[in-house]
Amino acid sequence: MKRLLPFFSAFFLYLFLLPLSSTYTYADSTTSCTQSFVPVTLSSLDPTIYHVATWLCSQGPIEGKTVQVLVHGSTYDHTYWDFPSLTETNSYVRRITSAGYAVLSLDRIGTGLSDHPPALQVTLLSNAYVLHQIIQQLRNGSFQGESFSKIILVGHSFGSTIAITEASSYGDADGIIITGVMHTVNATGAAAVIASFYPVNLDPKFAQSNLPSGYLTTKPETRSTSFYNTADTNTSIIAEDEQLKQTITNGELATVFVGLSPTSTLLIQVPVLVAVGEKDITVCGLALSCATNAAIVARESTFYSPHACLEGYALSSSGHSINLHNNTSRWLQAAIDWANRRIGSSSTNPPTQLCQ
Repeated sequence: MKRLLPFFSAFFLYLFLLPLSSTYTYADSTTSCTQSFVPVTLSSLDPTIYHVATWLCSQGPIEGKTVQVLVHGSTYDHTYWDFPSLTETNSYVRRITSAGYAVLSLDRIGTGLSDHPPALQVTLLSNAYVLHQIIQQLRNGSFQGESFSKIILVGHSFGSTIAITEASSYGDADGIIITGVMHTVNATGAAAVIASFYPVNLDPKFAQSNLPSGYLTTKPETRSTSFYNTADTNTSIIAEDEQLKQTITNGELATVFVGLSPTSTLLIQVPVLVAVGEKDITVCGLALSCATNAAIVARESTFYSPHACLEGYALSSSGHSINLHNNTSRWLQAAIDWANRRIGSSSTNPPTQLCQ
């Protein structure tokens, strides 16, 4: 019996480290999703296991498809990519899967259904390390037994900075879509967004959540000015955003700009698309044009190597959260067109314009 103890110990450890899965269905019944809780650690030096909630979605079989990994911004969760009230036309998840891609959306560590470690341990670097582990699990077949050969990272706001940090540190993505982030910021607008954060225990939504100290959220009724051009969105979407809002940690806030150094982005050797809303108060202003695709490339080109084949996309009239405005469908089509040209949707649909 004693000889069997090591076997059983190893077996149960193996089971503990496997993703825990269940079926999940979006409102669009043609897009099927599997929800998994994926085991991760916060660094290579800390063996503590945490779990990240993920949703792997596809229209039809996932075999051979390129997967887009969707990384939400601060005070959002995976629903940023598919708000419950969005139509298929304006839902990133359903629109991208209808174009032949698989998508993996997630609640970042410390957010939503994922585990909530101590706030100071949830930083830019720990987020990037967690994202790296998820990408490796996509590569090695841990999700539904499929080994994805092509992966596109898609970030929003702080999620974009995490995607940049992951790609520059580990080099395991095939393409990157960055939204809501540029290297030069509108200091006044960014400061106003940061000033809207306060401790979760002061907020009615999280007052009884027993989250660790150091977790923050947005003050009530501040998201409209922080994340929207109200002239280009629906008031019901803003109200839904207030209901769905999530958290940011002190550790993330302290490291929010660390990943935007030229030494980081110059290391990226795969195609990059930078997309922002024309009225994004965090990166646009009088001297910081976001009016055209060319303006975005002009502002960002010195921060990327030629291997990035940098492209820009300006969503006219949109605020910071470009997935949630009236003309979002234009941006989603631009994302599909870029991905089709630079990466390809599957092994049978290769890229039409390789980055040289």
